[in-house]
Amino acid sequence: MLRHAVSEEELNLLRDLYEASFPEAEKKPFAFMVKKREEGFFDLLMVEDGQGEFCGLAIMLLSGGFALLDYLAIVSRNQGGGLGSDTLARLREIYGSDRVVVEIESTVGAEAEAAQNRRERLRRKDFYLHNGMSPTGLLVNLMGVEMEVLTFGRELTFEEYYTIYDNVFPGGAGDKVRQAG
Repeated sequence: MLRHAVSEEELNLLRDLYEASFPEAEKKPFAFMVKKREEGFFDLLMVEDGQGEFCGLAIMLLSGGFALLDYLAIVSRNQGGGLGSDTLARLREIYGSDRVVVEIESTVGAEAEAAQNRRERLRRKDFYLHNGMSPTGLLVNLMGVEMEVLTFGRELTFEEYYTIYDNVFPGGAGDKVRQAG
């Protein structure tokens, strides 16, 4: 089950899991996302089990006609039980197959092959592919991190991808988002 985080307590649960789950180089300031949520650019969603217990987060960046799954994390004790797959399926229903975009740390090239977290990168890519996503062929440099872009089969140009970020960042995306490769 997915629902918007609304209370301060719920936002704190999201923030704590977010801070613990993602590398520093890939994080946006949580307060920035909360502020931009008020402008309609982010959905901060709680993943809950059938009993309404907090089990994870999905943070969506909404811009340029797209819904970028910016962050997805499931609490470790709930991993492996299908919640991630269920969440991805629900996001596909909510935002539409032709709008959902995902970025993952690159799994291609010499740098990716030498990465300490290579297994994790490959496991993450397998998760998205297993759940119906496809590589777009786009490699991007997002704030200094090389990423692959996936969708539910929709073709995506770099220009379309760039527009996702261009409206969100003060002063536009500028050099924060570049085509890689």
